[in-house]
Amino acid sequence: MRSDVTFNSEELKELLNLWYMNIKLKKVQAADKLKSEVSEQLAKGEATDDVVKLALLIHSRHHILCKNYPEADKLIRQVEGFSPYLKEEHLYYLHLFKGMYLYSTKDYYNAIEEYGQVEPYLCYIQDEIEKAEFFDLFASALYYLDYTNRSAIYAEKAIYIYQLYPTYEKKLTRMKNLIALNYIDIGEYDLAEEYLHSSLQDTNTKHNIMVQVSVYHNLGILYDRKGLNEAAKRYLSKVLEHKSFENYLSTIFMLSDISFREEDHQSGVYYYKLGTNRLISEPDKDYYWKFKILHAKYIQPKHYIDTLSKAVDYFSTMHRVYETQKYADELANYYSNKRNFEKANHFYRLAMGNLNNVVIFHSRR
Repeated sequence: MRSDVTFNSEELKELLNLWYMNIKLKKVQAADKLKSEVSEQLAKGEATDDVVKLALLIHSRHHILCKNYPEADKLIRQVEGFSPYLKEEHLYYLHLFKGMYLYSTKDYYNAIEEYGQVEPYLCYIQDEIEKAEFFDLFASALYYLDYTNRSAIYAEKAIYIYQLYPTYEKKLTRMKNLIALNYIDIGEYDLAEEYLHSSLQDTNTKHNIMVQVSVYHNLGILYDRKGLNEAAKRYLSKVLEHKSFENYLSTIFMLSDISFREEDHQSGVYYYKLGTNRLISEPDKDYYWKFKILHAKYIQPKHYIDTLSKAVDYFSTMHRVYETQKYADELANYYSNKRNFEKANHFYRLAMGNLNNVVIFHSRR
């Protein structure tokens, strides 16, 4: 939050700043206590309208932290009702918190639209870390929907600021991983490798096993894309014992895929079964279709094209750009070879349409 916002009392100013800080640090108990103290101060009826609006916005952010999404939505809508009378700082937090709310409730496209409304108000924010955290959020949302070049740009903006503040090394490491994933997607493998190995050297990584696991997983992705199977397997195998890792399904899928490609059918089936069993306790529609494609390709090839077509319909509907382009391109080539040009053109258009989101981005370093 801006440190120069004008409040009607120093006490309330301090409370609002402390409240927001504890929310950002995810200190729920401390944030709850400060919320009560702010409510007591506001109940005195001495706060200005501007302060009340700001308190409502911070309260909505508190609800997002606690996953009370309907309550967050109510407060955001309440402040939106004052839109003709909102100052720039209110508009900054309104769009930021609405974007966070939409992203948290999986309305990713509208979240990106809302984050796009934040940037014009950054000049009213004095706190550089606040700006970095916005770039961080925007980069993550863009990456999720495969806006690769834009995600890389905002990730680098966040990195530029985070690296100036040693206490934010954890967030710096996270952004290094994110920008590396973007570089992998656009084929800038050397830059991706540089960022990933750099993040392994961060103090935060050395003292946090799950951060290490995340980097190993991303190195597995990198070397898999480069076709270096042994290197990919070496890093992915380091992830296997950490079943609580959030991208565990991805790790198993890659190990299964690599095994089948290397004609190690036994290992391929082993990892495939491991993955499908995991899907029972951890449903994931994306990986349901990825494993289904793998099964059809290597175990039931006569069903492969039909399965691939259904998967493309799913990935296209869900705006999964990378998967849609990859599988649609394969179907286009298949139908072209079969001289079924109507279907080939359909899938070529689908693949090429998605390529518009993947524009080569070169580092400004």
